[in-house]
Amino acid sequence: MEKKYYLIEVESGIEPFAQGPFEIEDERDEVTKEIHVAMDEDDGLFWADVDEKGVLTVGSYRAGFFLNDPADPGT
Repeated sequence: MEKKYYLIEVESGIEPFAQGPFEIEDERDEVTKEIHVAMDEDDGLFWADVDEKGVLTVGSYRAGFFLNDPADPGT
């Protein structure tokens, strides 16, 4: 099994949606930045990786991940 990358989007703090799998981390991160531009205050984005053994790891994006993003004119 190949490592896969997912994005978990949480709308209004309660509605989770998974996107993916993405073949590479950079592909997932580009989609994450695009979604971040339109997010509301109560929305959240989390990364999720499934490794070669099927082990799931989930984490949050650091605020700095979205700073100086040319796709987001507000940063």
